[in-house]
Amino acid sequence: MLSDQTIQRVKSNNCFDFIRYFFALSLIIVHFCTVTEHEQFWFVTGGTRVKAFFIITGFLVVYSYLRSNNLKLYIKKRFNRIFPAYFMVILFCFIVGMLFTQLSFVDYITDSQTYKYLISNILFLNFIEPCLPGVFTDNYMPFMNGSLWSMKVEVLFYIIVPLLIWFLYSFKKEIVIVIVFMFSIIYNEIFSYLFTHTGNKLYFLLQHQLGGQMIYFFGGTVLLLYFDKFCSNIRWIFPIGLILYIASSRFHVPYLLYIEPLSFAIVIIGIAYFCKPLNFLQKYDNISYGLYLYHFPVIQILVHFHLDKYNIYMTFILTLLITITLSLLSWFMIEKRFIIRK
Repeated sequence: MLSDQTIQRVKSNNCFDFIRYFFALSLIIVHFCTVTEHEQFWFVTGGTRVKAFFIITGFLVVYSYLRSNNLKLYIKKRFNRIFPAYFMVILFCFIVGMLFTQLSFVDYITDSQTYKYLISNILFLNFIEPCLPGVFTDNYMPFMNGSLWSMKVEVLFYIIVPLLIWFLYSFKKEIVIVIVFMFSIIYNEIFSYLFTHTGNKLYFLLQHQLGGQMIYFFGGTVLLLYFDKFCSNIRWIFPIGLILYIASSRFHVPYLLYIEPLSFAIVIIGIAYFCKPLNFLQKYDNISYGLYLYHFPVIQILVHFHLDKYNIYMTFILTLLITITLSLLSWFMIEKRFIIRK
């Protein structure tokens, strides 16, 4: 599936770490402005961040599976990378809730909502119960960790990767690519139509789940499958991809809506491998996953104390400092230990 040349090129220096940090910071800014009810002052939306990370997942996770071609090893690597740190942030939110709830200690730990939150969130089903009893009820948004919704989609992508690879091996890959893209497009159209004509927010939520995001994930996978040709023709593929992405996402040119996922994938992967000055972060440990996990409850805590009403800039700086500290602790005490386990 991957040539030796492709394997060497993918392994070469890249700036995925820089891209991860950029979009993690973008997410923090977006959520900070949302929770504090402050005017957005950043040009990257939260939705753009989600799309970028799914593209990177589609590229790197599929590459990892194809390199090992071992299902047991693949499952173990994915579990060690994602779940230990994820479990700890759920525990962290439970403890934060214990400290900030309006209920008594006994009422908090015996409330059925507490256990509903713990069970549903550990199973990546945070939409079932995103709140803890009596916690942040006076905040603009009462959610404990509103950024975790995308984790279930990420995990579902991990689950379907072996099946996707089987299809690519069993059938002509061009046919599989067309079928996957058409499925995601039709899925989006159906739930977009239902939401527009009924106003039911459930359809909007379903539109942004696995089926709707598949087109971005698979955009990264397609570039991996044709990576040699992509690199050989980068001088004309990248500018065309950039123009199409701007036209479809920023200026909303009709009929280019479903060109955007592949054009955005071209931009992301092109920057990753052909912007050499941004490679400097590759030699350092990457804590972007921790930034994603911890920033939302940190913002909620600071808003709970109304710090944003006194000084919005100081509150944002505190958000960054506390989130970075928690992310470093998560990396060195949990994530790194599981990643390097034999």
